[in-house]
Amino acid sequence: MSTPGNVEKPRRPRGPLRFILLHHDDCSREAFHYRVELDGSVAELLAPETKGQHPGSVGVLIRGHFDRERPNEGQLDGLKALLLDLKFRYPDVGLGAHRQVRGDGATSCPGKRFPMRELSDWFKKDLIRARDEKLQREVESQYSPRTAE
Repeated sequence: MSTPGNVEKPRRPRGPLRFILLHHDDCSREAFHYRVELDGSVAELLAPETKGQHPGSVGVLIRGHFDRERPNEGQLDGLKALLLDLKFRYPDVGLGAHRQVRGDGATSCPGKRFPMRELSDWFKKDLIRARDEKLQREVESQYSPRTAE
């Protein structure tokens, strides 16, 4: 049976999730789960339970060429919101850069100017606070007394 060229062939299940791996446009790979656009919006490209380019990971592509420039604040905010959502769904997941998986120095992905250290620190320290604040807002919106109109 042949598959038309514009229809993606079914992929295998991803397996246990261990990492969220970050990439940028200079990465020549494909099969990302999410893409963070220049305006900070996030598009889902593959279902998270579907295997992407690296086993045991969810791949996130951030639009831009971060060997030359830093991502803008809107992109970082959108990425942090996505990471927060993924951490809710997968509490034990870690964060990594594509270059860490390769380990051979063949790629700088997600780029030399990408603030990976800052984002990793946020993921390890401030994400928990952001999660707690989000939960608090959700609880308050659901259980706070409503006034009669």
